[in-house]
Amino acid sequence: MTAPAAFLAAIGAQADALAAGPCFRHDFGIGSAGIRVTIAARDAGQVIEALPETATDAPDWQLTAWDGNEPGRLPPPRPWGDTAHEPLGIVTAFSDETQRCAYDLHTQSLIVADLAGRRACTWYPQIATLPAWAKASPFRIPLSWALADRGLQMVHGAAVSWGGGAALLCGDGGSGKSTTALAAALAGFGYVGDDYCAVDSAALRVHMVYRTAKVLPSTLRLLPALGRWIVNPDRMAEEKGVIFLKPGQLDLVASAPLRCLILPSVADDGVAGLVRATPAEAIHALLPSTVGGLMGGTAGTPSHILRLARRLPVYRLRLAPDLARVVALLRDAIGEGP
Repeated sequence: MTAPAAFLAAIGAQADALAAGPCFRHDFGIGSAGIRVTIAARDAGQVIEALPETATDAPDWQLTAWDGNEPGRLPPPRPWGDTAHEPLGIVTAFSDETQRCAYDLHTQSLIVADLAGRRACTWYPQIATLPAWAKASPFRIPLSWALADRGLQMVHGAAVSWGGGAALLCGDGGSGKSTTALAAALAGFGYVGDDYCAVDSAALRVHMVYRTAKVLPSTLRLLPALGRWIVNPDRMAEEKGVIFLKPGQLDLVASAPLRCLILPSVADDGVAGLVRATPAEAIHALLPSTVGGLMGGTAGTPSHILRLARRLPVYRLRLAPDLARVVALLRDAIGEGP
């Protein structure tokens, strides 16, 4: 047995042993992907709360996670050098088309996936003490691999729906995606997601991945009604405020047909506006941040994003303090989609 295969087998055996004890379990669907999450930890409440509630009858991907630094819970020693996961997090020598190994510096978590067996395992030092932003988008990397296996692409973007169609908001952090999505949701739009969503570039649909939102202080100043839902208000000087959304707060939408791509940016003159943009601008807004946030993505990531940019109308939405006007322009863009 090769060293990568032996390490994968050892991690899988440890995950199975821990999963036989007390666990949190949650089954959910994202598009055509059915996923079962099993968490062997003392506290996994907010992590579970972040995941969709979309029912699935037959989960075909297994995501197992556990935590702890004590004997029996520490994973086997990593059989690679201290810097083998640099620069993106993937351990290249232990990854191929059948398996993948990665280390996430931000959460100090180890991620191992048996792609052929549709199974991923993640070890955290302590799930309960993860920062709120990490609990709001759990299992981002293995989820992106599971979705890719089903022909879906996780993307760094927000999405809202209106009148039977949806817009995908694309751009770097701080471009205004969250502000626009949350302003629209508070105005009656359906809320598909913030920060990360899943897209089907063949069927032109967008799917919810997390029932959460992340809020900058500038967003909170424009939308103060969100303040009562933020779970980490005392940490907003160091990190984004996080909301774990519940039914009744916003209209949560699991899936919707995509009508357009929106590139938000703050208007220098303070006047909201909507103008056509090019596919190249959409690719520039969506591809680098998606690849950067997903440890390089997968071999199919560029083609998914190129297909979206070429098949959907692209608009640049100029943001201004008049959020009612911004929301009206967003409604118009969705209505003009294909």
